[in-house]
Amino acid sequence: MSVRRVPVVLMRGGARRAAFFHAHDLPDAPRVRDAMLLRAVGGPDAGGGPVDGLGVGPDGVARVVVVSRSQRPGCDIDFLCGTIAAGASTIDWSGPCGPLAAAVGPFAVAERLFAWSEGPTRVRLQHVPDGARIDAYVPVSAGEVIEHGGFLEDGVPFGSAEVRLEWLEPTDAPFPSGRARDVLELPGGLAVDATLTSVGEPIAFVRADALGLSGREQPAEVERNRRLLERIEVLRLQAAVRMGLADSIDAASRARGPIPAVCWIARPAAYRATSGTDVAAESVDVLARCMAGGRLQAVSGGTGSLAIAVAAAVPGTVVADVARTLPGVPVRIGHPTGTLAAGADVSNRPAADGTPRWRVERCLLSHGARRLLSGDLHVPDAG
Repeated sequence: MSVRRVPVVLMRGGARRAAFFHAHDLPDAPRVRDAMLLRAVGGPDAGGGPVDGLGVGPDGVARVVVVSRSQRPGCDIDFLCGTIAAGASTIDWSGPCGPLAAAVGPFAVAERLFAWSEGPTRVRLQHVPDGARIDAYVPVSAGEVIEHGGFLEDGVPFGSAEVRLEWLEPTDAPFPSGRARDVLELPGGLAVDATLTSVGEPIAFVRADALGLSGREQPAEVERNRRLLERIEVLRLQAAVRMGLADSIDAASRARGPIPAVCWIARPAAYRATSGTDVAAESVDVLARCMAGGRLQAVSGGTGSLAIAVAAAVPGTVVADVARTLPGVPVRIGHPTGTLAAGADVSNRPAADGTPRWRVERCLLSHGARRLLSGDLHVPDAG
């Protein structure tokens, strides 16, 4: 069996880590490339513990990022962000992953894929699968990426320099149903108001009190509440049909993947994060608990938080009902592991009959990023 040496950089973006690769160091054919990356991680491993490779993260998922110079006018760098669940035999390339997007610019500057300038350097990124455009502002001094500073974020124990991300025109149709508010139904005929969004990823928002919840729930209490999980699944399946992700409830139940996610939101209140930190009501503008795949997720600094910011900015959504917001000010989101802030510029261009047509002009988010390790991976032939 032959072994290939592949240059790799392990980087942190936000509270996530991923193995970063140059596209030119990988096979051109997507199927062969993916097989090599799966083998680099140590999969597929039916036992779910890929010890013969880089392995998976604490959430049971490995992440890989592939970066190259862009051929698209107005862009500098192309990237793909892949997730590999433990035991999986395929790579999911669909999500841009906001936290790791923050590491793409620093990687490109450090690897000399991009001509740096002194001070905040704008790197124009393209997420290849969906063509999303993101501007990353990378702090640079004397040609080197600044990694250390006073920027703090939940899930990261040390300060770092801030990398500001701007999603440019992320969508002109943030509400797939065409409405800022829909009505879903729980067993027994109980109607639940919902806002169905598609800003990077499909999410159905409902109010926490509609489910008898507070918005301060922690993972353990949610994941052992079978009745709640069943009710959330009922809402998820209906939302999938309303959003055009499935033709019927039956088709939605057979579809792969836990999309859309269901997120319940509530007015600001004090709670204790999973880290043990006390979060004051004054430090957040809305509480959010997001369920996907039967697990309560952290509202990561990616498209989930952007969807909350967009919905909070649009009058009539269930998020706007409870969020404490000010025009032009990022929304501070309280989620299980702590807090984060995300902003959105949203405009309304009504149709001829006066029907609102919302368009997301820009979304804003910041993360830290840092190079952790660089070297060569020794990858056995996947064939």
